[in-house]
Amino acid sequence: MRLGACGILVNMRLHESSAPTPGEPAGRERNADATRADLLRAAKRRFTVYGYERTTVREIAADAGANVSLINRYFGSKDGLLAAVLAETAHVLDGRPAEGAAHPETVIDDLLAGLHPDAWPEFGHQNPLLLLLRDPAGDAATADLRRRTLTAVVHRFAADLDGDDMDDEEARLRGALLFALMTGVASLHSAMPDNVFGDTDSPLLRRLLTEAAAAITDPHRRGQA
Repeated sequence: MRLGACGILVNMRLHESSAPTPGEPAGRERNADATRADLLRAAKRRFTVYGYERTTVREIAADAGANVSLINRYFGSKDGLLAAVLAETAHVLDGRPAEGAAHPETVIDDLLAGLHPDAWPEFGHQNPLLLLLRDPAGDAATADLRRRTLTAVVHRFAADLDGDDMDDEEARLRGALLFALMTGVASLHSAMPDNVFGDTDSPLLRRLLTEAAAAITDPHRRGQA
């Protein structure tokens, strides 16, 4: 499943692949692109499930079946690996043109699909929105990447909301509130799996979330209680 309504946004380029490392174990011909992808996949799952600080590069390498030295070779450091994971996460969430990104029914359909227990196996069945909200452990470059990614989400929604009867400031605020609705639901669902958001097939839940999203995105509802 893909949480396409996040719209995200920015198609950030990942690091270019390098040539295979000499001296890797005989009989195990590892393609550099495949090895790099395996490391990213392992890091993506561990960073999302356990967080940056509780994850070691040795654990990531072991999960990927690769030599730990390849993390430095391909990504420069653990911080560089996190930056690449954030960039790939933005790319995964990106998949819908700006037009229609903020449509209430579309947003809620994708949000609820992303809350399903079987969703996001590549992230350890944790919503990737949670990874984008995590504190990047004090690394300035990664923190900036995360801020730019989140800002791009809001801008994507705002661009879809902008119209003759709404100025840029209101569109940005409405876009931010819509994204806050999504991340708030995803965060509470993660912290309390059996909470009121647990039944993702509930018609009542879908209706109330859609009404909330519509109230945020529809300028003609201004002043209505």
